[in-house]
Amino acid sequence: MEPKIDENKINEWKQLILNNPKRLQEEEMVIKKYGAMFHPINLDNLTKEGFKSFLLLKNNKHWEGIHRQGNMITADMDKLKKALKVLLDERRSIKERLDFLFPPNKLNYIKGLGRAIVTPVLLVVYPNKYGVYNSKSEEGLKKLGLLPHLKGKSFAEKYIEVNRILNELASKYRVTLWQLDEIVGWIALGHPPINTTENENIEALAETEEEKLESCEDFGLESHLEDFLIENWEKLTLGENYSILEEDGDIVGQQYVTPIGRIDILAKSKDGREWLVIELKKGRSSDQVVGQLLRYIGWIKKEKAKEKEKVRGLIIAREKDEKLKYALETVTNIKLMTYSVSFKLQRGN
Repeated sequence: MEPKIDENKINEWKQLILNNPKRLQEEEMVIKKYGAMFHPINLDNLTKEGFKSFLLLKNNKHWEGIHRQGNMITADMDKLKKALKVLLDERRSIKERLDFLFPPNKLNYIKGLGRAIVTPVLLVVYPNKYGVYNSKSEEGLKKLGLLPHLKGKSFAEKYIEVNRILNELASKYRVTLWQLDEIVGWIALGHPPINTTENENIEALAETEEEKLESCEDFGLESHLEDFLIENWEKLTLGENYSILEEDGDIVGQQYVTPIGRIDILAKSKDGREWLVIELKKGRSSDQVVGQLLRYIGWIKKEKAKEKEKVRGLIIAREKDEKLKYALETVTNIKLMTYSVSFKLQRGN
């Protein structure tokens, strides 16, 4: 299939990167720092803080939103180090390594350690060999008309196909795989940043979002609710019947991106018959959260759910106010759950 993007446009976007010394310096710095940190000879010294630092946009300079499952991924550092040692062992084939890490191999699978994190780690350690495969690169290759047929294949098989195409494109346009990842991301979006200043503003905004849980005081304890639900899902009553949406090892159901906004949590029943769209009230007005949830339910019905699959909504709030109560009075497919937080002080020894 012929590319749908004008080659002149790709070359034009390539120059935006090559003529930006700041971006070139960031590429060199990130690959040098994290390539050394994740190198097989140094993995025994990897710390939880070091790994989580890589997940922040302000440090990796490239990949937004991969920080969300950091606590979950680093809960068992010995298991994580073992997984990374296998992933980065060039004595084994890439298929063998990825088959070791990804479902259906449940023994070594680490929840949250999906393609959006695994492939950037591969890139920073082996920048001339492995490209990044995530939702943006998939969409970019699709727009280029170069996305191979992947249905029914294991993640390892998918990545081998995608990585071959990424290497061919990097060679064709004479860019690094890091730079190609940025260009393919712009293709997915339909445009590059307008200028350097605007790009920096976007980056600063994303950093603010990443650190919101640590810095935001407006919502108090509610600011931690979403991450708490994700990390403790299997222990909650919701986890008995529903699973948070995953794709190739990534938990994509947290802050699920749609053309009409981000769904706080998107889950599906374990029997596959029902979708659950969850919105956290987090200080928003009752009208706002109900209206937004109804829009998301409508989008899931049209774009994701099959003919006989139901779509339900759930609002999680600190308390049930009168406006929220009446807003849901006649809405049969949206339920409300409230939560409480308790703590106690203990005398030290």
